[in-house]
Amino acid sequence: MGFKTVTTLLLAWLAVLSPRLWATQDPGGAVSFGIFPYVTPVQLAKFHNPLRDYLEETIGRPVVLVTAPTFPEFVARTQQGLYDYVLTAPHLARLAQVRDGYEPLVKTGHQVQGVYLVPKESPIRSLQDIRGHSIMMVGQAAIISQMVVRQLAELGLRDGENIEIRTTRTHNNAMYAALRGESDVSVTGILLYDKINLHDRDKVRVVGHTPGVPGFILLAGNDVAGAERTRVKAALIGFADTPAGKAYVEPTGFKRLLPIDEAEMESLQPFIARFLDKR
Repeated sequence: MGFKTVTTLLLAWLAVLSPRLWATQDPGGAVSFGIFPYVTPVQLAKFHNPLRDYLEETIGRPVVLVTAPTFPEFVARTQQGLYDYVLTAPHLARLAQVRDGYEPLVKTGHQVQGVYLVPKESPIRSLQDIRGHSIMMVGQAAIISQMVVRQLAELGLRDGENIEIRTTRTHNNAMYAALRGESDVSVTGILLYDKINLHDRDKVRVVGHTPGVPGFILLAGNDVAGAERTRVKAALIGFADTPAGKAYVEPTGFKRLLPIDEAEMESLQPFIARFLDKR
């Protein structure tokens, strides 16, 4: 393991253990690259080190990966402008754009989509069969969870009436809930289900999917100069064609990095109402 990898792993853990590490002291001129906490800090560092290195080469300054211990804290730090660049969930990217002044640069080539899982021996065969059962997912600030609630409501399934929604901290935790007997159904992101090795995969069954929305979105903060934004965007679009880029998009499942237009950003507006209402 190289020095950069060790350093990045350490910084990722410090971002959780010392929540305001880079908010209260100058990181020595380093560029802060915030990654929203969809998996553990160690997994974040493992997945995104190649992109960090590429950004560092493009910008010509040190780049530090940082995260937050929870989704709400990550949203708060984004609003505070603690990240020069941010890679985040699609709806949080829309929030960062309209509320916090970040500029979208690129999106990942995959779609964000939820997948419903049950133990293989479960009698549940379709989403309608969830009636009368419990379902585990992350908190409803997450876009996948919002899509689940909307989708099930269209089928007449509502929490506290004919289903029980339970929540956990991460999509990774939710993925295993049904196997652990913590719920009858699990919902996680299709990206995690496809790309992270699920123990006992042969013991689960997929019974449905949510609609899909644009993938993760990378944005530049207010303090990033226009010339640098332009240079970074062009470099990111070509990243998947480099050896390092190919090594990055395969394990992450991102496929490649693509331009994103305003119409796609506007399509995410319904998913940020809960955040704007808290202002």
